[in-house]
Amino acid sequence: MSLEEARKLAYIAAAGNALKYGEARVNPVLGKILGAMPQLRSRAKEVRRLVEEVVAEVNQLPKEELIKIAGRVKEKKRAKEERRWPELVNYSKYDRVVTRVAPEPNGYPTLGHAKGLLIPFIYARLYKGVFQLRFEDTNPRVERLEYYDAIRSEFAELLEATSEELGIGPPKWDVEIIESNDLPVFYKLCRKLLEEGKAYVCTCSQEKVRANRKLGLECECRRRGVEENLELWELMHTTLREGEAHVRLKTDMKHKNPTMRDPGIFRIIEAEHPIQGTKYRVYPTYDFSISVEDSLTGVTHAFRSKEFEPHVEVQKTIIRYLGLREFEMIQFGRITVEGVPLSKRYIRPLIKSGILWGWDDPRIPTLRGLKRRGVSFRALARFIFEMGPSKVDAIVNMESIYALNRKILDPIAERYMFVPDPVKLVVEGSELPEDAELPKHPSNPSLGTRRVKLWPKSGRLEVYVPSSDLKSLRAGERIRLWSLATIKLTSVMPDMAKGELAEHQLGVPIVQWTPVEGCVPMEVVYPDSIFSYRVLSGFGDPGIRELKEGSIVQLLRVGFARIDSHGRVTRGILAHR
Repeated sequence: MSLEEARKLAYIAAAGNALKYGEARVNPVLGKILGAMPQLRSRAKEVRRLVEEVVAEVNQLPKEELIKIAGRVKEKKRAKEERRWPELVNYSKYDRVVTRVAPEPNGYPTLGHAKGLLIPFIYARLYKGVFQLRFEDTNPRVERLEYYDAIRSEFAELLEATSEELGIGPPKWDVEIIESNDLPVFYKLCRKLLEEGKAYVCTCSQEKVRANRKLGLECECRRRGVEENLELWELMHTTLREGEAHVRLKTDMKHKNPTMRDPGIFRIIEAEHPIQGTKYRVYPTYDFSISVEDSLTGVTHAFRSKEFEPHVEVQKTIIRYLGLREFEMIQFGRITVEGVPLSKRYIRPLIKSGILWGWDDPRIPTLRGLKRRGVSFRALARFIFEMGPSKVDAIVNMESIYALNRKILDPIAERYMFVPDPVKLVVEGSELPEDAELPKHPSNPSLGTRRVKLWPKSGRLEVYVPSSDLKSLRAGERIRLWSLATIKLTSVMPDMAKGELAEHQLGVPIVQWTPVEGCVPMEVVYPDSIFSYRVLSGFGDPGIRELKEGSIVQLLRVGFARIDSHGRVTRGILAHR
């Protein structure tokens, strides 16, 4: 690719950068060009001068012109995304496409929630529609305020990354809805069903209801009159206790779909609601709340996991009985992660028992766990987009996500050194360097360099190197300390080695190192499985101390890692190699 092509890309990248941050900056634009055109890395100085010219010019342009420049690539990307995803069914029937994601705030979002979020979001943006975030909070026994906040923050971060990765936006939901705020509306609709004889209050035990539904038998409660049903409905809100009564839709107890056999639509839950407090004690079931709310809030295309497919007929019946607006109900396949549970009911006891550190444990595919491990949300967005809205269930191998993450991190992750199982190497000589200038990235010069003090004393330079690199070497052989010097070994012992500066030779093993003085005690956590992890101990180079917690770097010859915490010992969590 020519510099002229690089100039065109620079204009687009600089315009987007200026729109996002108010002013274009050289380094982010340069990084994008070198990431997209790696063959130009050998001409990085020329490319930098080109970028500086473009950035200076772009920063003088009015906002309208910036939107035009950045919009050209977005429109191309949007057209590409529309071609790759199936056409949205019956979209032309509606004035405007409206989609939603409807999480229940009963836990922290997982990889499965990411798919449920991104499919409706991407479709809403491709069709220039409206995207809603709606909290399905009608089961107060399992819902907590912290989960509302976690869903908001993690979904917002994932949508921002998706917009950046796919070139679609705006990168947030357009409307937020708290479903429990609509309980008075739900009550009126339930009363309507009771008055019209389309529902009844059942006082049978759960065991009897379950047995009757299995056998297709009607219970005596089904024959209650309207007045008695309305009286019991009022008592459900006042004196009846949990489990003593529930409202059921009157359908067909012989229906071939067992879910359609007089399904329950309201029940008593005697638990304080995280938002509504003790104001309510009667709550709708999932089938009632989701179908009614989708209709009332203008949703045109309701996406949900395929596991709810048997409930589609129930929900359509509820809509039809109430005379509400109908809409499209679309199922997509579930995600399961090979060897790792996604369900909260499996994860929760592992946390409670102490096997897992918490919902952000890097061994589990919650969004916060993946983030803590160092998986970019851009990689998740790309992965789900490539998977598409297929109705086929997918068993995911995490390596496929790591491969995408590697592509995103490799051009931008700074390089640092970690020495596992260290052995001291003493380098002797009369002209030992005082410090080392290390590239932050060997093939992305735009990231610059950093200096590491070496502290040579009395003709001796002491560094740590991995013991595994010295096991097979003998005196007289050479190693190359990365970006520092070639060393000829003069003595190799199990607990120490000595050497002297030597001329560089091809084929010499390159090893990571850190000066003894100023090195950082460090441990790198290797997640193995949901039940186990390994810890590799050693020393990091002095620059690691300056990294912010949450930084993702590449530890040379070890892998990509996220700096988890600093303290007496710095902890890094390995994302992958």
